[in-house]
Amino acid sequence: MKILLLPDSFKGSLSSARAANILETAAREVFPDAEIEAFPIADGGEGTLEAMKKACGGALVPVEVTGPCGVPVRARYLSIGNSAVIELAEAAGLALRMPGFSPMRTTTFGVGQLIANALEVGHRHIVIGLGGSATTDCGCGLAAALGTQFLDPTGRPFVPTGESLTAIRSIRLNGFFFRQNSPRIEALCDVSNPLYGPQGAAEVFGPQKGASPDEVKRLDEGLRHVADLFKKSKVNLNAVKGGGAAGGAGAGVAAFLNGRLVSGIDAVLDLMKFEEKAKTADLIVTGEGCVDGQTLSGKVAAGIARRAGGTPVAVLAGSSLVTPDEMEKLRALGITAVFPVLRRPCELSEAMSEAPQNLQAAALNLFHMMRAMRS
Repeated sequence: MKILLLPDSFKGSLSSARAANILETAAREVFPDAEIEAFPIADGGEGTLEAMKKACGGALVPVEVTGPCGVPVRARYLSIGNSAVIELAEAAGLALRMPGFSPMRTTTFGVGQLIANALEVGHRHIVIGLGGSATTDCGCGLAAALGTQFLDPTGRPFVPTGESLTAIRSIRLNGFFFRQNSPRIEALCDVSNPLYGPQGAAEVFGPQKGASPDEVKRLDEGLRHVADLFKKSKVNLNAVKGGGAAGGAGAGVAAFLNGRLVSGIDAVLDLMKFEEKAKTADLIVTGEGCVDGQTLSGKVAAGIARRAGGTPVAVLAGSSLVTPDEMEKLRALGITAVFPVLRRPCELSEAMSEAPQNLQAAALNLFHMMRAMRS
């Protein structure tokens, strides 16, 4: 018997690596003789480096870069042969934000420094995980670190942040990224939000990063201004699906680095050769903090189920908010069953603090039921 364990993180309570350890311990307790493979999974956000390293090997490369608030931080990227995997949150993540810094003043400059280091040592394929940012600078910071020039009203170059996006009068792109043999740049994205507007980067994600209502409005105006500069060359940045990811860095990767946005979970599954593992598995177990209607639009569980090739897929979720109609769509996608892990009614803070015990209990129940069915 073979069981494949591929949990995502349970945001705020369990990393994907911790969740994988809990599931593996439970599976080995119930099936001591089974072949069990556990891989923490991420789709571009926090934990992507660890998930990729576990699944694909490679070496973590430490680099000192400029953090989101302008002070040096120690960040890392993952070197896998010709590819470099860069997690935006390592250099510009919310966990690095200092008191008093809203997305008006934070920068992705350090992300560009990570990319530059990876290119300098010879990587030709750059994969950028866009989750967990503290920024809303449209990726201008990372582009500036890689040679793009943003000119102010006096014609002088500067590094824009959220509050100064409207000061950009013209942009000089670095032609290196637009040559025929330029490195392949891909950004992992698990949202479909446009760059600006009611569903854009500022309106939807700005408040989560500490932006006030007035700042949200100004950030949205700045993102719109950057997009307007590109309209002269007939490029519609607001039409880039997922362009609003990471404070507009999704659109920035496309506009400044000639990159493309791809499904985060698909890129991870490709690198780990998921289909080969799935075809010999008897059961696949994944997990995440919440299964809801958005799960259908590209979350980890849906991505795994879509490519599982008919192998049963069980999802252990911190909470399940799917309607009966949505559950039928999840089943049609390949998800066999969703199991909420909560054991009793409680406040969110209690549920999060008890997540390890809840996940362990739910996993044991699932595996005992499966053993009973096979006996």
